Order: sequence, then structure tokens, then C-alpha cells
Amino acid sequence: MTNQFDGGAAIVKWLKNAGIKNVYSVSGGPINAIYRACAHQGLQLVHTRHESAAGYMAEAAGRVSGKPAALVVTLGPGVGNAVTPALVANLGGTPLLIIGAQSATASSDKGAGMSFEVLPTMRSVTKWAARCTDPARLPEYLDMAWRKMWAGRPGPVFLEVPTDVLHAPIDAEPDTIAAQAPVMPGKPGLGAEERAAFLARFAAAKRPILLLGDDTFYDPSEKLQGAVEKHGLPFFTLRLARGIIDERHALCAGPGYTPCNGALRRALKESDLVILLGHHFEFDLEFGSTIPDGTEIVQIAPDQEVLHRNRRASLAIASTASAFVEALAGADTGELDKDWIEGVIAEWHVEFDGQKGEDDESGLHPVNAVDAVRAAMPDDAIFVTSHGNIDFWADARLKVPGRGRYLRAGQSGTLGAEVPYGAGANFEDPESPVVVFVGDGGVGYHVTELDTAERYGRAFTIVVLDDQMWAAIALPQEMKYGETYEMKLPRRDWAKVAEGLGGKGYVATTAQEIDAAMKDAVASGKPAIVQVPVRSVLSPYMAYIS
Repeated sequence: MTNQFDGGAAIVKWLKNAGIKNVYSVSGGPINAIYRACAHQGLQLVHTRHESAAGYMAEAAGRVSGKPAALVVTLGPGVGNAVTPALVANLGGTPLLIIGAQSATASSDKGAGMSFEVLPTMRSVTKWAARCTDPARLPEYLDMAWRKMWAGRPGPVFLEVPTDVLHAPIDAEPDTIAAQAPVMPGKPGLGAEERAAFLARFAAAKRPILLLGDDTFYDPSEKLQGAVEKHGLPFFTLRLARGIIDERHALCAGPGYTPCNGALRRALKESDLVILLGHHFEFDLEFGSTIPDGTEIVQIAPDQEVLHRNRRASLAIASTASAFVEALAGADTGELDKDWIEGVIAEWHVEFDGQKGEDDESGLHPVNAVDAVRAAMPDDAIFVTSHGNIDFWADARLKVPGRGRYLRAGQSGTLGAEVPYGAGANFEDPESPVVVFVGDGGVGYHVTELDTAERYGRAFTIVVLDDQMWAAIALPQEMKYGETYEMKLPRRDWAKVAEGLGGKGYVATTAQEIDAAMKDAVASGKPAIVQVPVRSVLSPYMAYIS
């Protein structure tokens, strides 16, 4: 045993200086130097059950607080298991720092055990991927990774480090290595001409709408809600922006997903000014295809690559969200069509209130189950969903009250992120209850991460809405073909699974039982599963896209 300062120690010192709170990983001999350095330097290492789950947990930090965590994986299959979390982070626009091992430089291209060329793969799913072969340059490469991760639209980056570089002593005084925190890249502001062009369009608008997107999460403005209220501006929230203004606000017209929001579909067709702040026209906005020609579109984003993406804007502004909000807050309010604005908002409320359904002998209607869970939790609770039929029911039912209180898997449509997101959210914010909505299909991917949470004294609650099928696929199959194909799932005892992994388990069949189970689970301080039999009912989201 020696106390030498090696490549692994340099990496951990850099991570601490960057403000990284947690390192998520699955062990492997090549990354032992990083494990040792975490222990000696006091950086929390979270040893999970699977690299993919570790990646989702790390990504959850960016979705809860806007501050990234680190994912450290061993060579070969370890890096391979990080590909899908990297894809999710890339498509979802969340920061994620991935460090992957590689075989020693002396055995490069010799077919060393577990080794293969991973950089081409990682370059396809990250913003930047590189290899460092000099231990003294590790801080320099990590600085590059940091700038790439944050430049423009945030996303994942990958640094490969051969095992001999990780374990090599560094011939320098430790205090001189990674002595300063990495710097954030600069962001564009709002120019005078762009400000004037927007104000002219805003003054002329009668039916403006505001779509709040991801960049408002990373660049929040204290003036946003005041600006919305000053103008009586109806707003819709997208993905990471859910809760950026309390969605119980009187001017909120629901989530910014056209498949589950008829009021948004109407607004996009009838508005004379669509303001897309900090986002692009993605598939949940039908790529902007439903907006009529001639409608004024103002798009604001710091990343020029997303401006005009999928739908040409009348005015595209490369600017931070907060700089634009300053202009919006200072603008004069025009003669808005208040009856139309009130009608759009009222349509969302009618749609929301009309979603409740009947329970039957097979279980609760999904809406009634989601509502019972929401009612049992405090306002500061964090909710997680993904891309199953159950999740799409929850999407439209949750009125998110605050920033970072809702995690929805990115545009990849990935199942399996839900349970690790729940664990990662509690690691990032241990004071807030965390609730994961998932079906009986999705829960099977990474349910063993309940053990990870229990080992580290963390708690979150998985609500398994159990309809005994892969409903997001089964119900459209039934509609199209009149039959389904290998879609049925037997009812397993997920409550006992939780208990076997060191947590708490409950089965709840009524709203009252859900209330009691959720409150007991949170009070227990343990990871838990609440299993709720529900009817298999096609969500409005799935009905629309099917």
C-alpha cells in the first residue's frame, strides 16, 4: 500500500473541485484507483447493481438540481451498459459526465480481456468523447469535457482513461493538480435588434402563447412568473420545465405535449404568436407541423443548432432564457384576446376534470390511482415517470408545483430509467419524498436498485400500477389487429420483492389504502413498493399517437 497521487486521485480531486456530490458506478479492477481516491478524499461513491442504473441515477442529479453527477464504469461491457443512459441524457438535454476505463496502453489493439474500441459508439450518443493517455493531462481533459457538457444545450460527455493511466503516479505536487474549479462556457445574451424585433411582434399579437422548455430549467429567472402574470399570458410546460412555474397557476394551460393536451393542439392552430422559450419543436409538439403558415413563431435558445429545427421560426434568437425573460417582463401588454385566452385555459381544465374513470373488479382506473398517490404526498415530493401507458396517464394528471419536482425520461422513450431515477433523485435531494410511477412491465428492469438505496440509507417509493400486461403496446395491438402477441404478464408479488431487497412492501386496492401505504412508506425512511391493481385503459396520449 502506498499513498502515491495517481491518475484516479487526480480525477477525484477534479470532481470535488467541480462540485460533484456523488459518483455512481459498478466495480471493476481497472477503476480501483478511482474507488480508492473517493474513499481517501471523501467523495461519495454509490456502488449500484448495474451500470445502466448507475447512469440513470447520475443523470437524475441533472434533472433534479441542474447540477451533474459522475458515472464511472469499467472497460468493455461496463462502458457498453452506459450507452443507453448516455443516449437518454443526450436526447433529453441533461448534463452527465461519464468516465470509462480501457485496457492498458501497452496492450492496446491486442484483444485484451473485456476490451473493445468504444469511442465510435460513445461519440454517437454523447456531445463529446475522447481518450486521455497522459495522467498529468487528466484535469485538462476533464476541463474540456466540462465545457463541452455545458456549451449550448447540455448533454453527456465521455472520457476514456486506460487502466495504466488511472494507476500511474503523477510527478507533481497534489496541490497543483486540478487546483481550480472548471469554468462554465459563456452564454449569448439578447441583442438590441432582437429585443426590438420581439417587442414589435408581441405588441401586435392578440393570441400569444408561451411554451416553456428545458433551458428555463437550467437558467431560471425570478421574473418569469411576474412576466406571465403581467401580460395574462397562457403557458404550457415541456419536460425539464415542468413546474418552473407552479402548474396550479391560473394561467397554466397544461403540459406541453400535444398527445395528452387538446387545449395545446387548439392553441397551436389558433394562436397568432407562438413563443418557444428554451426548446425546439420536438415530436411531442408534432415538430411544429400543426402550426398554420403565417403564424408568428419566436424561438429562443442559447444553442444555435436547435434554432429553426423542424419548423422555421419567424424570429430565432440565440439567447439565454433569463435574458429573454427580462425583455418579456419589460414589454408593454398589447390588446390581447382575453376571451380566447380564457377559453384555451378553460378547455384544459375541462379536459383534466373529464379524465376520471370508473373502477371495476380488475382494479382502480389509472387516473384514480394517480390522484390518490398525488393527494397523499406533500407539495415538495418529486415524481418520476417514463414511457409506458401508465406513465402517460400520470403525465397529464400531475400538476407539478416546482422546479425539479418531475423527472420524465428523455425523448428516447426508454423503459428502465424510472427506478434508478427515483434512487438518484433521493441521493440528490434526500429531504424530499420521491415517488416513481411505473407499470408491471417497466419495474422489472432495475428493481434491484431498491437494494442500492437501502444500503446507503436512501428512500423512495415505487408505485407499481399493475394491469398485468405491456399495455402501451398491447392495447394498440388489440385496436389494430383484434388480438395481442405475448403481451400478458402474470401478477407477481412486487411487495415481497421490495421486502426481500431490504425495503417495505404494500398492496393497495382502494384510494384509502393507497393513502395509508404511501404515508407509511415515506415515514418508514425505507425504499418501498406500493403495488396497485389497475384497469388496463388506453391513455389519451397513447390513443392519440396510435
